[in-house]
Amino acid sequence: MNIQSVRRKCFPLKIKGGYSIRVATKKEVMDLIAKSYDKVFPDRGDTPCFRMTPERRKKAQEFWKRYDVLHHEWFLFLDPKGKPIGWHMGEAEDYQTFYMRNTGILPEYQGKGLYGAFLKAFVPYLGSLGYERISSQHKPTNKPILILKLKQGFVIGGFEMTENWGALVKMVKIIPQDRRESFYRLFGDMVHLSD
Repeated sequence: MNIQSVRRKCFPLKIKGGYSIRVATKKEVMDLIAKSYDKVFPDRGDTPCFRMTPERRKKAQEFWKRYDVLHHEWFLFLDPKGKPIGWHMGEAEDYQTFYMRNTGILPEYQGKGLYGAFLKAFVPYLGSLGYERISSQHKPTNKPILILKLKQGFVIGGFEMTENWGALVKMVKIIPQDRRESFYRLFGDMVHLSD
């Protein structure tokens, strides 16, 4: 399978209001994150996240090279004039699961349906690549994103506590119907099965 040809069929994505989402490079996304991360994810107060020392980061570079071999996706969200206003990055979590690592949209553009529109295109795209599951992690207090994910067919798949990010809720979208039914039989009630 040629991932790039499948990607070209789905993106760039035009969204109402003249907004769009296009495929980007790692550098483009990381440059936007470097200048916009604190605007999208402001100060966390008295509970700072753990960060590795520069010396330990240098030691980890060999592992990062191996990590970069995984299937990654990089996107930019653009305003009607083509200016980057947000990003998405993620990678293969395992051979059947894509992990939506981080998405950020500048505060003045949040609530315009950009992320929801992205998910509606991104889920079938990942399914056409052969992924059967999509995962993401969110702060348990991030109600707008948790609700949006639930409305788009994600379910709670677990919880994690990390020194890097604190408490996180793992959300999972199971793409094939038979696999989704299996999840509901094991962990819920079949009457809740929808979408």
